[in-house]
Amino acid sequence: MNAGEQLQNHLERFFALRQHGDDALFLARLGRVQAFQRQRLMDTHQALLEDPALRPGVTFLLDDVYGGRDLLPVAREIRRALPKAMRLLPEKVMATSADALEAAIITQELDEALVGVLGERLDLPLDDHAYGEGYRAAGHPEQRRRQLQLVAGLGHHIDRYVRSRMVQTTFRLVRRPAHAAGFANLYDFMDRSFRVMKPVPSVGRLLERIAARETRIMDRLFDRHPAPFKDVPNE
Repeated sequence: MNAGEQLQNHLERFFALRQHGDDALFLARLGRVQAFQRQRLMDTHQALLEDPALRPGVTFLLDDVYGGRDLLPVAREIRRALPKAMRLLPEKVMATSADALEAAIITQELDEALVGVLGERLDLPLDDHAYGEGYRAAGHPEQRRRQLQLVAGLGHHIDRYVRSRMVQTTFRLVRRPAHAAGFANLYDFMDRSFRVMKPVPSVGRLLERIAARETRIMDRLFDRHPAPFKDVPNE
């Protein structure tokens, strides 16, 4: 399956998400789940966020890839004119974008599953215990592992792009055509990822490190560890 076909499949999943409806109660509960998870991720990876060279890259991962911030305008652009985007933007960059999009969509699907099982519990402040119960009830361990595998793999692709003069030059040359063709959000999403990751000595190593720690937390949650988020080793 090429990058275009992958993106098309991901888009079908994305626009099937319940969050695109107008259920205000569901959206409020979803927002509480996502706020809890973002704070937990920031607490877990605080040491990385305190490093000036790593902070922009980690924040981008938490907000844009893991959190799916501003994903809707990007998805709308891809859906509107995917063949044109595939002709205009480098194939390898689009393939990496497909992986990033899939990781973000899996996150949204898992968040919605949590809302489904927690229900009214989300109308009260969410704590670690309630979150853990909902996490296990929602299940989907294979989907969660896929999400973390995608995150871990993204870094090595980004490393190659940010250190390749040819890719960077080609990418800069298509900026105006991409904006003129209606792909401003898609182009800017990829451009932002390159810029924030460039100072990172090894994006691949950074994302592998984050994914490995998150995998340990996932295992702890499914194993009913009494403090799944506390004192989780980096390696």
